[in-house]
Amino acid sequence: MTITNSAKLVVLDPTAAPRKMDQALAPVLAGLGGQSVGFLWNSKPNGDLLFERLEKLLREKYEIASTVYRRKPTASLPATDEVIDELVGSVQAVIVGLAD
Repeated sequence: MTITNSAKLVVLDPTAAPRKMDQALAPVLAGLGGQSVGFLWNSKPNGDLLFERLEKLLREKYEIASTVYRRKPTASLPATDEVIDELVGSVQAVIVGLAD
């Protein structure tokens, strides 16, 4: 009597089908002059220093009206709905820090 154990290989495909994204884009600004700009920092080191320098440059070059700074608790978590809603209601453009 012969017993054979045949190995079985299961191959999984980790890809997902493309999703349709229906999200309205904000209108394009004619310029930054006189506009309010928000900064959303991901809490990574030195992001605050970068945004402060960027604010200074934007004020010099484009004469932006005001700025709003908000911070995510960590880089791995999304901003809360409250933070997003506040930025939407108070500024015309947002710069988001996404990397080191």
